[in-house]
Amino acid sequence: MKLIPMPQKIEESSEKILYRSLKLTSDIEDSRVLNAIKKLPLSQDGAELELVIGNGEGESYTLSLTEEKVCVNADGVRGAFYAVQTLRQIFENDEICTLYIEDKPDFEYRGFYHDITRGKVPTMETLKDLVDKMAYYKLNSLQLYVEHTFEFKEFADSIERTGYMSAEEMKELDKYCIENFIELIPSLSTFGHLYELLQKDRYKHLQAAENFKEDKVFWYNRMWHHTIDPTQEESFELIKSLIDQYIVCFTSDKFNICCDETFDLTTGKHRDKNTGELYVAFVKKIADYVKSKGKTVMMWADILLQHPEVIDQLPEDMEFLNWEYDPAVKEDKVKALAAFKNKQIVCPGTSSWNRFCEVYQMGIPNITRMAEYGYKYGASGVLNTNWGDWGNLCSLDLAMAGFMVGAEKSWNVKTAIDEEFESRADMLMYKKEGAMKYIKDISVLHQPILLTMLARSYSNCIYDKKFTDEEIKIPPQNELETIRDSALSIYEKLSSEKWVNDNFRIEMMLATEGIAVVTEYFARVKGGDIGRKTNQKEWFEKYRTVWMQKNKKSEIDEVEKMFNCMEKVYFG
Repeated sequence: MKLIPMPQKIEESSEKILYRSLKLTSDIEDSRVLNAIKKLPLSQDGAELELVIGNGEGESYTLSLTEEKVCVNADGVRGAFYAVQTLRQIFENDEICTLYIEDKPDFEYRGFYHDITRGKVPTMETLKDLVDKMAYYKLNSLQLYVEHTFEFKEFADSIERTGYMSAEEMKELDKYCIENFIELIPSLSTFGHLYELLQKDRYKHLQAAENFKEDKVFWYNRMWHHTIDPTQEESFELIKSLIDQYIVCFTSDKFNICCDETFDLTTGKHRDKNTGELYVAFVKKIADYVKSKGKTVMMWADILLQHPEVIDQLPEDMEFLNWEYDPAVKEDKVKALAAFKNKQIVCPGTSSWNRFCEVYQMGIPNITRMAEYGYKYGASGVLNTNWGDWGNLCSLDLAMAGFMVGAEKSWNVKTAIDEEFESRADMLMYKKEGAMKYIKDISVLHQPILLTMLARSYSNCIYDKKFTDEEIKIPPQNELETIRDSALSIYEKLSSEKWVNDNFRIEMMLATEGIAVVTEYFARVKGGDIGRKTNQKEWFEKYRTVWMQKNKKSEIDEVEKMFNCMEKVYFG
Protein backbone atom coordinates (compact mmCIF):
# COMPACT_ATOMS: atom_id res chain seq x y z
CA MET A 1 0.00 0.00 0.00
CA LYS A 2 1.39 3.38 -1.00
CA LEU A 3 0.93 5.86 1.83
CA ILE A 4 2.80 8.92 3.14
CA PRO A 5 3.56 8.84 5.98
CA MET A 6 3.59 5.10 6.43
CA PRO A 7 1.56 3.95 9.46
CA GLN A 8 3.41 2.62 12.49
CA LYS A 9 1.83 -0.80 11.96
CA ILE A 10 0.10 -2.10 8.85
CA GLU A 11 -1.01 -5.66 8.17
CA GLU A 12 -2.10 -6.40 4.61
CA SER A 13 -3.61 -9.59 3.23
CA SER A 14 -3.63 -10.81 -0.35
CA GLU A 15 -7.40 -10.55 -0.39
CA LYS A 16 -8.53 -7.75 -2.70
CA ILE A 17 -11.53 -5.58 -2.00
CA LEU A 18 -13.75 -4.61 -4.90
CA TYR A 19 -15.58 -1.53 -3.62
CA ARG A 20 -14.21 1.89 -4.57
CA SER A 21 -16.61 4.10 -2.62
CA LEU A 22 -17.88 4.44 0.93
CA LYS A 23 -21.09 5.33 2.75
CA LEU A 24 -20.82 7.00 6.15
CA THR A 25 -22.99 5.27 8.74
CA SER A 26 -21.84 7.10 11.89
CA ASP A 27 -23.01 10.45 13.24
CA ILE A 28 -20.10 12.85 13.18
CA GLU A 29 -20.40 16.04 15.21
CA ASP A 30 -17.03 17.63 14.46
CA SER A 31 -17.34 19.65 11.24
CA ARG A 32 -13.60 19.35 10.52
CA VAL A 33 -13.74 15.56 10.49
CA LEU A 34 -16.96 15.64 8.49
CA ASN A 35 -15.43 17.96 5.88
CA ALA A 36 -12.47 15.60 5.57
CA ILE A 37 -14.82 12.66 5.05
CA LYS A 38 -16.48 14.56 2.18
CA LYS A 39 -13.18 14.31 0.30
CA LEU A 40 -13.46 10.50 0.28
CA PRO A 41 -15.12 8.69 -2.63
CA LEU A 42 -18.69 8.59 -1.28
CA SER A 43 -21.83 7.03 -2.72
CA GLN A 44 -25.11 5.62 -1.48
CA ASP A 45 -24.15 2.10 -2.56
CA GLY A 46 -20.62 2.29 -1.13
CA ALA A 47 -19.22 0.07 1.59
CA GLU A 48 -20.13 0.97 5.15
CA LEU A 49 -17.79 3.45 6.87
CA GLU A 50 -18.02 3.37 10.65
CA LEU A 51 -16.14 5.88 12.81
CA VAL A 52 -15.89 5.60 16.57
CA ILE A 53 -14.35 8.74 18.04
CA GLY A 54 -13.22 8.90 21.66
CA ASN A 55 -12.91 11.93 23.90
CA GLY A 56 -9.13 12.01 23.98
CA GLU A 57 -6.74 14.70 22.72
CA GLY A 58 -4.36 12.26 21.03
CA GLU A 59 -3.77 11.58 17.35
CA SER A 60 -3.79 7.78 17.41
CA TYR A 61 -6.25 5.62 15.52
CA THR A 62 -6.88 2.12 14.23
CA LEU A 63 -8.31 1.40 10.82
CA SER A 64 -9.53 -1.85 9.33
CA LEU A 65 -10.73 -2.62 5.81
CA THR A 66 -12.64 -5.83 5.28
CA GLU A 67 -14.66 -7.04 2.32
CA GLU A 68 -17.82 -5.63 3.91
CA LYS A 69 -16.90 -2.39 5.67
CA VAL A 70 -14.31 0.08 6.92
CA CYS A 71 -13.97 0.66 10.65
CA VAL A 72 -12.10 3.50 12.30
CA ASN A 73 -11.53 3.79 16.02
CA ALA A 74 -9.83 7.04 17.02
CA ASP A 75 -8.57 8.41 20.32
CA GLY A 76 -10.25 11.72 19.53
CA VAL A 77 -11.18 14.03 16.68
CA ARG A 78 -7.55 14.56 15.68
CA GLY A 79 -6.98 10.84 15.34
CA ALA A 80 -10.20 10.55 13.33
CA PHE A 81 -9.05 13.35 11.02
CA TYR A 82 -5.74 11.60 10.33
CA ALA A 83 -7.46 8.25 9.85
CA VAL A 84 -9.55 9.88 7.12
CA GLN A 85 -6.39 11.19 5.43
CA THR A 86 -5.04 7.64 5.44
CA LEU A 87 -8.28 6.43 3.87
CA ARG A 88 -8.07 9.10 1.18
CA GLN A 89 -4.60 7.85 0.27
CA ILE A 90 -5.66 4.20 0.35
CA PHE A 91 -8.29 4.91 -2.29
CA GLU A 92 -5.65 6.52 -4.51
CA ASN A 93 -4.06 3.08 -4.89
CA ASP A 94 -4.95 1.02 -7.95
CA GLU A 95 -5.47 -2.12 -5.88
CA ILE A 96 -6.70 -2.29 -2.30
CA CYS A 97 -6.37 -5.30 -0.03
CA THR A 98 -8.05 -6.02 3.25
CA LEU A 99 -5.83 -4.53 5.91
CA TYR A 100 -5.46 -3.42 9.51
CA ILE A 101 -3.60 -0.30 10.69
CA GLU A 102 -2.50 0.90 14.11
CA ASP A 103 -1.05 4.37 13.94
CA LYS A 104 0.15 7.36 15.92
CA PRO A 105 2.90 9.96 15.35
CA ASP A 106 6.43 9.79 16.73
CA PHE A 107 6.52 13.57 17.24
CA GLU A 108 3.76 15.72 18.72
CA TYR A 109 4.93 18.75 16.71
CA ARG A 110 5.15 18.30 12.93
CA GLY A 111 5.65 21.56 11.15
CA PHE A 112 6.45 23.29 7.88
CA TYR A 113 8.11 26.70 7.75
CA HIS A 114 7.75 28.77 4.58
CA ASP A 115 9.54 31.99 3.67
CA ILE A 116 7.17 34.70 2.38
CA THR A 117 9.65 37.56 2.88
CA ARG A 118 12.63 37.28 0.54
CA GLY A 119 11.04 37.95 -2.81
CA LYS A 120 7.82 35.98 -3.16
CA VAL A 121 4.53 36.47 -1.30
CA PRO A 122 2.04 33.68 -2.11
CA THR A 123 -1.61 34.26 -2.91
CA MET A 124 -4.23 33.00 -0.47
CA GLU A 125 -5.06 30.21 -2.92
CA THR A 126 -1.45 29.03 -2.86
CA LEU A 127 -1.32 29.13 0.94
CA LYS A 128 -4.60 27.27 1.29
CA ASP A 129 -3.35 24.64 -1.15
CA LEU A 130 -0.26 24.28 1.05
CA VAL A 131 -2.50 23.80 4.10
CA ASP A 132 -4.48 21.15 2.22
CA LYS A 133 -1.27 19.29 1.44
CA MET A 134 -0.13 19.58 5.04
CA ALA A 135 -3.36 18.06 6.30
CA TYR A 136 -3.18 15.25 3.73
CA TYR A 137 0.32 14.31 4.88
CA LYS A 138 -0.53 14.74 8.59
CA LEU A 139 1.48 17.86 9.44
CA ASN A 140 0.00 19.97 12.22
CA SER A 141 1.85 23.30 12.34
CA LEU A 142 2.59 26.05 9.83
CA GLN A 143 4.84 29.07 10.27
CA LEU A 144 5.39 31.82 7.70
CA TYR A 145 8.66 33.71 7.80
CA VAL A 146 7.92 37.43 8.00
CA GLU A 147 10.27 40.39 8.23
CA HIS A 148 8.43 43.18 6.41
CA THR A 149 5.79 41.47 4.24
CA PHE A 150 2.81 42.33 6.46
CA GLU A 151 0.81 45.55 6.60
CA PHE A 152 2.80 47.01 9.48
CA LYS A 153 2.33 50.77 9.71
CA GLU A 154 6.13 51.12 9.77
CA PHE A 155 6.26 49.74 6.21
CA ALA A 156 3.33 51.69 4.75
CA ASP A 157 5.63 53.39 2.25
CA SER A 158 7.32 50.21 0.99
CA ILE A 159 5.00 47.20 1.15
CA GLU A 160 3.68 47.74 -2.35
CA ARG A 161 7.25 47.29 -3.60
CA THR A 162 7.97 44.13 -1.62
CA GLY A 163 4.48 42.63 -1.47
CA TYR A 164 2.65 41.77 1.73
CA MET A 165 -0.16 39.91 3.45
CA SER A 166 -2.92 41.91 5.09
CA ALA A 167 -4.18 41.33 8.62
CA GLU A 168 -7.48 40.06 7.20
CA GLU A 169 -5.66 37.57 4.99
CA MET A 170 -3.62 36.29 7.91
CA LYS A 171 -6.77 35.87 10.01
CA GLU A 172 -8.44 34.05 7.12
CA LEU A 173 -5.46 31.71 6.82
CA ASP A 174 -5.48 31.14 10.58
CA LYS A 175 -9.12 30.08 10.39
CA TYR A 176 -8.44 27.78 7.44
CA CYS A 177 -5.59 26.14 9.33
CA ILE A 178 -7.81 25.50 12.35
CA GLU A 179 -10.33 23.76 10.08
CA ASN A 180 -7.52 21.37 9.11
CA PHE A 181 -6.10 20.73 12.60
CA ILE A 182 -3.09 22.91 11.80
CA GLU A 183 -1.76 25.55 14.16
CA LEU A 184 -0.66 28.73 12.38
CA ILE A 185 2.12 30.02 14.63
CA PRO A 186 3.20 33.65 14.15
CA SER A 187 6.89 33.99 13.29
CA LEU A 188 8.37 37.48 13.21
CA SER A 189 11.91 38.82 13.03
CA THR A 190 12.46 40.89 16.17
CA PHE A 191 16.25 41.25 16.54
CA GLY A 192 18.11 40.22 13.40
CA HIS A 193 16.77 40.22 9.82
CA LEU A 194 15.31 43.72 10.00
CA TYR A 195 17.09 45.08 6.93
CA GLU A 196 14.10 46.77 5.26
CA LEU A 197 13.13 48.45 8.53
CA LEU A 198 16.63 49.69 9.33
CA GLN A 199 17.13 51.12 5.84
CA LYS A 200 14.37 53.64 6.39
CA ASP A 201 15.73 57.10 7.17
CA ARG A 202 13.74 57.36 10.41
CA TYR A 203 15.22 54.11 11.76
CA LYS A 204 18.78 54.05 10.40
CA HIS A 205 20.13 55.27 13.74
CA LEU A 206 18.92 51.97 15.25
CA GLN A 207 21.31 49.83 13.18
CA ALA A 208 23.77 47.74 15.16
CA ALA A 209 26.03 47.87 12.10
CA GLU A 210 28.62 50.63 12.06
CA ASN A 211 28.98 52.98 9.07
CA PHE A 212 26.90 50.68 6.89
CA LYS A 213 26.91 51.60 3.20
CA GLU A 214 24.88 50.12 0.35
CA ASP A 215 27.69 48.80 -1.84
CA LYS A 216 26.24 45.43 -2.85
CA VAL A 217 22.93 44.24 -4.26
CA PHE A 218 20.17 44.49 -1.65
CA TRP A 219 19.57 40.72 -1.61
CA TYR A 220 23.06 40.34 -0.16
CA ASN A 221 22.73 43.13 2.40
CA ARG A 222 19.29 41.88 3.40
CA MET A 223 20.97 38.61 4.40
CA TRP A 224 23.92 40.08 6.32
CA HIS A 225 23.31 43.58 7.68
CA HIS A 226 20.02 43.61 9.50
CA THR A 227 20.48 43.64 13.30
CA ILE A 228 18.77 46.23 15.48
CA ASP A 229 20.74 47.96 18.23
CA PRO A 230 19.65 46.26 21.48
CA THR A 231 21.03 49.04 23.71
CA GLN A 232 18.56 51.69 22.57
CA GLU A 233 15.16 51.83 24.24
CA GLU A 234 13.64 53.01 20.96
CA SER A 235 14.61 49.65 19.44
CA PHE A 236 12.51 47.79 21.97
CA GLU A 237 9.55 50.15 21.52
CA LEU A 238 9.70 49.58 17.77
CA ILE A 239 9.76 45.78 18.18
CA LYS A 240 6.81 45.98 20.59
CA SER A 241 4.85 47.89 17.95
CA LEU A 242 5.50 45.19 15.33
CA ILE A 243 4.51 42.44 17.78
CA ASP A 244 1.31 44.24 18.82
CA GLN A 245 0.15 44.61 15.21
CA TYR A 246 0.96 41.02 14.30
CA ILE A 247 -0.01 38.96 17.33
CA VAL A 248 -3.73 39.77 17.12
CA CYS A 249 -4.07 37.90 13.82
CA PHE A 250 -3.46 34.48 15.35
CA THR A 251 -5.30 32.14 17.70
CA SER A 252 -2.16 30.12 18.47
CA ASP A 253 -0.82 30.29 22.02
CA LYS A 254 2.75 30.35 20.64
CA PHE A 255 4.88 33.11 19.07
CA ASN A 256 8.23 32.65 17.34
CA ILE A 257 10.39 35.75 18.01
CA CYS A 258 13.16 34.37 15.71
CA CYS A 259 16.26 36.30 17.02
CA ASP A 260 18.61 34.42 14.70
CA GLU A 261 21.78 35.43 12.85
CA THR A 262 22.42 38.71 14.71
CA PHE A 263 25.72 39.09 12.84
CA ASP A 264 26.17 42.82 13.43
CA LEU A 265 26.52 42.33 17.20
CA THR A 266 30.01 40.93 16.68
CA THR A 267 31.13 43.31 13.90
CA GLY A 268 29.24 46.55 14.54
CA LYS A 269 28.98 49.26 17.19
CA HIS A 270 29.09 46.85 20.12
CA ARG A 271 31.78 44.44 18.95
CA ASP A 272 33.85 45.06 22.09
CA LYS A 273 31.02 44.04 24.44
CA ASN A 274 30.16 40.56 25.70
CA THR A 275 28.03 39.38 22.77
CA GLY A 276 26.28 36.63 24.74
CA GLU A 277 25.17 38.95 27.53
CA LEU A 278 24.19 41.71 25.08
CA TYR A 279 22.17 39.20 23.07
CA VAL A 280 20.35 37.47 25.90
CA ALA A 281 19.40 40.73 27.63
CA PHE A 282 17.44 41.91 24.59
CA VAL A 283 15.96 38.47 23.94
CA LYS A 284 14.67 38.38 27.53
CA LYS A 285 12.93 41.73 27.09
CA ILE A 286 11.23 40.54 23.89
CA ALA A 287 10.32 37.17 25.41
CA ASP A 288 8.89 38.73 28.58
CA TYR A 289 6.76 41.06 26.49
CA VAL A 290 5.40 38.21 24.36
CA LYS A 291 4.75 36.12 27.48
CA SER A 292 2.78 39.04 28.95
CA LYS A 293 0.44 38.54 25.98
CA GLY A 294 -0.22 34.98 27.13
CA LYS A 295 1.99 33.29 24.53
CA THR A 296 4.63 30.56 24.75
CA VAL A 297 7.83 31.89 23.20
CA MET A 298 9.72 30.07 20.45
CA MET A 299 13.07 31.20 19.04
CA TRP A 300 15.88 30.01 16.79
CA ALA A 301 18.78 28.54 18.79
CA ASP A 302 21.80 29.33 16.59
CA ILE A 303 23.14 32.27 18.64
CA LEU A 304 22.34 30.53 21.93
CA LEU A 305 24.42 27.54 20.88
CA GLN A 306 27.34 29.90 20.28
CA HIS A 307 26.88 31.24 23.83
CA PRO A 308 25.57 28.31 25.89
CA GLU A 309 26.63 30.05 29.10
CA VAL A 310 23.64 32.43 28.80
CA ILE A 311 20.92 29.87 28.06
CA ASP A 312 20.09 29.39 31.74
CA GLN A 313 19.13 33.08 31.90
CA LEU A 314 16.11 32.39 29.70
CA PRO A 315 12.80 30.96 30.99
CA GLU A 316 12.54 27.16 30.91
CA ASP A 317 9.19 27.33 29.11
CA MET A 318 10.74 28.86 25.98
CA GLU A 319 10.99 26.47 23.05
CA PHE A 320 14.23 26.36 21.06
CA LEU A 321 14.23 25.83 17.28
CA ASN A 322 17.49 24.08 16.41
CA TRP A 323 18.31 24.53 12.72
CA GLU A 324 21.03 22.91 10.64
CA TYR A 325 21.00 22.34 6.87
CA ASP A 326 24.18 20.41 6.12
CA PRO A 327 23.39 17.07 4.40
CA ALA A 328 26.15 15.48 6.51
CA VAL A 329 24.87 17.10 9.72
CA LYS A 330 26.21 15.64 12.97
CA GLU A 331 24.19 15.16 16.13
CA ASP A 332 26.32 17.51 18.24
CA LYS A 333 23.97 20.52 18.25
CA VAL A 334 20.89 18.42 18.95
CA LYS A 335 22.69 16.65 21.79
CA ALA A 336 23.98 19.93 23.21
CA LEU A 337 20.56 21.55 23.32
CA ALA A 338 19.00 18.42 24.84
CA ALA A 339 21.08 19.07 27.97
CA PHE A 340 18.85 22.05 28.81
CA LYS A 341 15.33 21.91 30.24
CA ASN A 342 13.70 23.80 27.38
CA LYS A 343 11.77 21.97 24.68
CA GLN A 344 13.72 21.46 21.48
CA ILE A 345 12.34 21.27 17.95
CA VAL A 346 14.78 20.14 15.25
CA CYS A 347 14.69 22.19 12.06
CA PRO A 348 16.10 20.71 8.83
CA GLY A 349 15.52 22.22 5.40
CA THR A 350 14.35 21.40 1.89
CA SER A 351 17.51 22.86 0.26
CA SER A 352 15.39 24.74 -2.27
CA TRP A 353 16.92 28.16 -1.63
CA ASN A 354 19.50 29.62 -4.05
CA ARG A 355 18.01 27.50 -6.85
CA PHE A 356 15.04 26.99 -9.16
CA CYS A 357 14.50 23.48 -7.74
CA GLU A 358 15.21 21.76 -4.44
CA VAL A 359 18.40 19.71 -4.29
CA TYR A 360 17.19 16.27 -3.30
CA GLN A 361 20.69 14.96 -2.61
CA MET A 362 21.18 17.67 0.04
CA GLY A 363 17.75 18.12 1.58
CA ILE A 364 16.79 14.49 2.04
CA PRO A 365 19.81 13.34 4.10
CA ASN A 366 19.58 16.55 6.14
CA ILE A 367 15.89 16.07 6.95
CA THR A 368 16.39 12.38 7.63
CA ARG A 369 19.30 12.83 10.02
CA MET A 370 17.85 15.79 11.89
CA ALA A 371 14.58 13.94 12.52
CA GLU A 372 16.44 10.86 13.72
CA TYR A 373 18.69 12.91 16.01
CA GLY A 374 15.65 14.71 17.35
CA TYR A 375 13.96 11.42 18.16
CA LYS A 376 17.11 10.08 19.79
CA TYR A 377 17.47 13.09 22.08
CA GLY A 378 13.81 13.60 22.96
CA ALA A 379 12.93 16.59 20.78
CA SER A 380 9.25 17.49 20.81
CA GLY A 381 9.04 17.88 17.07
CA VAL A 382 10.35 18.58 13.58
CA LEU A 383 9.97 21.92 11.80
CA ASN A 384 10.96 21.48 8.16
CA THR A 385 12.08 24.81 6.71
CA ASN A 386 11.73 26.17 3.18
CA TRP A 387 13.68 29.39 2.80
CA GLY A 388 13.74 31.93 -0.04
CA ASP A 389 17.21 33.47 -0.05
CA TRP A 390 18.21 35.64 -3.03
CA GLY A 391 14.77 36.42 -4.43
CA ASN A 392 13.02 33.10 -3.72
CA LEU A 393 13.20 31.86 -7.30
CA CYS A 394 12.20 28.28 -6.47
CA SER A 395 8.54 27.42 -6.83
CA LEU A 396 6.86 25.98 -3.76
CA ASP A 397 5.86 23.06 -6.00
CA LEU A 398 9.53 22.18 -6.47
CA ALA A 399 10.09 21.92 -2.73
CA MET A 400 7.49 19.18 -2.32
CA ALA A 401 9.89 16.23 -2.29
CA GLY A 402 11.57 17.63 0.83
CA PHE A 403 8.14 18.56 2.17
CA MET A 404 7.00 14.93 1.92
CA VAL A 405 10.20 13.59 3.51
CA GLY A 406 9.65 15.96 6.43
CA ALA A 407 6.07 14.74 6.79
CA GLU A 408 7.21 11.11 6.64
CA LYS A 409 10.03 11.40 9.16
CA SER A 410 8.09 13.54 11.64
CA TRP A 411 5.26 10.97 11.80
CA ASN A 412 7.21 7.72 11.44
CA VAL A 413 10.88 8.41 12.04
CA LYS A 414 11.93 4.82 11.28
CA THR A 415 10.77 4.90 7.66
CA ALA A 416 13.56 4.66 5.10
CA ILE A 417 13.68 7.26 2.36
CA ASP A 418 14.41 5.02 -0.60
CA GLU A 419 13.09 4.03 -4.02
CA GLU A 420 9.95 2.62 -2.42
CA PHE A 421 9.27 6.01 -0.79
CA GLU A 422 9.87 7.72 -4.13
CA SER A 423 7.31 5.42 -5.74
CA ARG A 424 4.77 6.44 -3.10
CA ALA A 425 5.57 10.13 -3.73
CA ASP A 426 5.16 9.66 -7.49
CA MET A 427 1.65 8.34 -7.02
CA LEU A 428 0.34 10.54 -4.21
CA MET A 429 1.88 13.95 -4.90
CA TYR A 430 2.85 14.07 -8.55
CA LYS A 431 0.51 11.38 -9.91
CA LYS A 432 3.22 10.50 -12.41
CA GLU A 433 5.57 7.53 -12.37
CA GLY A 434 9.15 8.76 -12.60
CA ALA A 435 8.42 12.27 -11.32
CA MET A 436 10.84 11.89 -8.42
CA LYS A 437 13.53 10.77 -10.86
CA TYR A 438 13.08 14.05 -12.69
CA ILE A 439 13.50 15.91 -9.40
CA LYS A 440 16.68 13.97 -8.64
CA ASP A 441 18.11 14.49 -12.14
CA ILE A 442 17.43 18.23 -12.03
CA SER A 443 18.95 18.33 -8.55
CA VAL A 444 22.22 16.84 -9.74
CA LEU A 445 22.49 19.44 -12.49
CA HIS A 446 21.50 22.32 -10.25
CA GLN A 447 23.69 21.53 -7.25
CA PRO A 448 26.73 23.51 -8.53
CA ILE A 449 24.62 26.29 -10.10
CA LEU A 450 23.96 28.57 -7.15
CA LEU A 451 21.75 31.58 -7.75
CA THR A 452 23.78 33.27 -5.01
CA MET A 453 26.52 33.45 -7.61
CA LEU A 454 24.11 34.94 -10.14
CA ALA A 455 23.04 37.66 -7.68
CA ARG A 456 26.66 38.43 -6.84
CA SER A 457 27.56 38.66 -10.52
CA TYR A 458 24.62 41.03 -10.95
CA SER A 459 25.86 43.07 -7.99
CA ASN A 460 29.26 43.40 -9.67
CA CYS A 461 27.53 44.87 -12.71
CA ILE A 462 25.86 47.68 -10.76
CA TYR A 463 28.24 48.48 -7.86
CA ASP A 464 31.86 49.58 -7.74
CA LYS A 465 32.61 47.26 -4.82
CA LYS A 466 33.09 43.85 -6.39
CA PHE A 467 32.76 40.30 -5.20
CA THR A 468 36.01 38.45 -5.88
CA ASP A 469 36.41 35.38 -8.08
CA GLU A 470 36.79 33.38 -4.87
CA GLU A 471 33.36 34.61 -3.76
CA ILE A 472 31.79 33.79 -7.12
CA LYS A 473 32.65 30.11 -7.45
CA ILE A 474 31.46 29.15 -10.92
CA PRO A 475 32.13 25.71 -12.45
CA PRO A 476 34.57 25.43 -15.40
CA GLN A 477 33.37 26.02 -18.97
CA ASN A 478 33.15 22.37 -20.01
CA GLU A 479 31.06 21.56 -16.96
CA LEU A 480 28.77 24.53 -17.60
CA GLU A 481 28.19 23.37 -21.17
CA THR A 482 27.39 19.83 -20.02
CA ILE A 483 24.96 21.14 -17.41
CA ARG A 484 23.27 23.44 -19.94
CA ASP A 485 22.84 20.71 -22.55
CA SER A 486 21.63 18.16 -19.99
CA ALA A 487 19.10 20.65 -18.59
CA LEU A 488 17.73 21.34 -22.08
CA SER A 489 17.53 17.60 -22.72
CA ILE A 490 15.36 17.16 -19.64
CA TYR A 491 13.29 20.13 -20.80
CA GLU A 492 12.65 18.45 -24.16
CA LYS A 493 11.58 15.21 -22.49
CA LEU A 494 9.19 17.04 -20.20
CA SER A 495 7.74 19.09 -23.06
CA SER A 496 6.55 15.93 -24.78
CA GLU A 497 4.64 14.67 -21.72
CA LYS A 498 1.33 15.46 -20.04
CA TRP A 499 0.76 14.89 -16.33
CA VAL A 500 -2.39 14.73 -14.21
CA ASN A 501 -0.80 17.30 -11.86
CA ASP A 502 0.65 19.21 -14.78
CA ASN A 503 1.76 22.20 -12.72
CA PHE A 504 4.71 20.11 -11.50
CA ARG A 505 5.81 19.37 -15.06
CA ILE A 506 5.49 23.04 -16.04
CA GLU A 507 7.55 24.13 -13.03
CA MET A 508 10.24 21.56 -13.86
CA MET A 509 10.40 22.86 -17.42
CA LEU A 510 10.82 26.42 -16.17
CA ALA A 511 13.55 25.26 -13.77
CA THR A 512 15.57 23.37 -16.39
CA GLU A 513 15.31 26.22 -18.88
CA GLY A 514 16.29 28.66 -16.15
CA ILE A 515 19.35 26.57 -15.28
CA ALA A 516 20.36 26.66 -18.96
CA VAL A 517 20.01 30.45 -19.08
CA VAL A 518 22.16 30.88 -15.97
CA THR A 519 24.93 28.56 -17.22
CA GLU A 520 25.28 30.72 -20.33
CA TYR A 521 25.62 33.82 -18.15
CA PHE A 522 28.14 32.09 -15.90
CA ALA A 523 30.30 31.18 -18.90
CA ARG A 524 30.49 34.87 -19.86
CA VAL A 525 31.08 35.96 -16.24
CA LYS A 526 34.17 33.74 -16.24
CA GLY A 527 35.37 35.15 -19.56
CA GLY A 528 34.33 32.17 -21.68
CA ASP A 529 31.55 31.29 -24.07
CA ILE A 530 29.53 28.08 -24.46
CA GLY A 531 27.34 29.48 -27.22
CA ARG A 532 23.67 30.38 -27.00
CA LYS A 533 20.84 27.86 -26.99
CA THR A 534 18.36 29.76 -24.81
CA ASN A 535 16.17 32.81 -25.20
CA GLN A 536 16.18 34.64 -21.88
CA LYS A 537 13.31 36.98 -22.78
CA GLU A 538 10.95 34.16 -23.83
CA TRP A 539 11.86 32.08 -20.79
CA PHE A 540 11.31 34.95 -18.35
CA GLU A 541 7.91 35.78 -19.82
CA LYS A 542 6.83 32.21 -19.04
CA TYR A 543 8.46 32.38 -15.61
CA ARG A 544 6.65 35.64 -14.77
CA THR A 545 3.31 34.22 -15.92
CA VAL A 546 3.58 31.20 -13.62
CA TRP A 547 4.86 33.37 -10.75
CA MET A 548 1.79 35.60 -11.03
CA GLN A 549 -0.57 32.63 -11.15
CA LYS A 550 0.55 31.50 -7.69
CA ASN A 551 1.97 34.58 -6.00
CA LYS A 552 1.48 38.27 -5.61
CA LYS A 553 3.67 40.53 -7.68
CA SER A 554 6.10 40.86 -4.74
CA GLU A 555 9.64 41.25 -6.10
CA ILE A 556 9.26 39.74 -9.56
CA ASP A 557 10.27 43.10 -11.10
CA GLU A 558 13.53 43.02 -9.13
CA VAL A 559 14.19 39.50 -10.40
CA GLU A 560 13.53 40.66 -13.95
CA LYS A 561 15.94 43.59 -13.51
CA MET A 562 18.66 41.13 -12.59
CA PHE A 563 18.15 38.94 -15.64
CA ASN A 564 17.80 41.91 -17.98
CA CYS A 565 20.99 43.46 -16.63
CA MET A 566 22.92 40.21 -17.05
CA GLU A 567 21.55 39.88 -20.58
CA LYS A 568 22.62 43.41 -21.50
CA VAL A 569 26.09 43.19 -19.95
CA TYR A 570 27.04 39.74 -21.21
CA PHE A 571 25.10 39.39 -24.48
CA GLY A 572 24.58 43.00 -25.55
